[in-house]
Amino acid sequence: MFASWPPRKLCVRTYELFLEGITDDQIFERLCAEGCSAASASRAVTFVPSAFARVYYVKDGIVFPESFYPGRSAYKNGQMRAYIDEPIFSEALSLAEQIKRDDNWGQALRVVEISAEHKVIQEGKSRGLVPKITLLIHEF
Repeated sequence: MFASWPPRKLCVRTYELFLEGITDDQIFERLCAEGCSAASASRAVTFVPSAFARVYYVKDGIVFPESFYPGRSAYKNGQMRAYIDEPIFSEALSLAEQIKRDDNWGQALRVVEISAEHKVIQEGKSRGLVPKITLLIHEF
């Protein structure tokens, strides 16, 4: 399914591209131009920021779901998928944890800030709420 690149290589390259400050669409296009499959590139653009947000917000005690809906049709049909079953997500989580351990978090905040999770958390905080993410739909 993800034969074009090993997940670690894909996550590292996606992280590097996010640090360049280009858009999700541009990252997707660059990954594909560099030989990555469209399916893997789409998952990387989605899962790398998501994983980084999880690692960043653990300090705030924010609870993230263990599963997600892989698209709107999956949501309508009640078909969830576990994050841990996604090799790209698992590798992105490992990369984020490594960057945090290495105390390299300054640059990584750029990736956190573009995540859907960060946007939801910030919106909740601006309304005086204690955010708890319970449902995510990822479109690939």
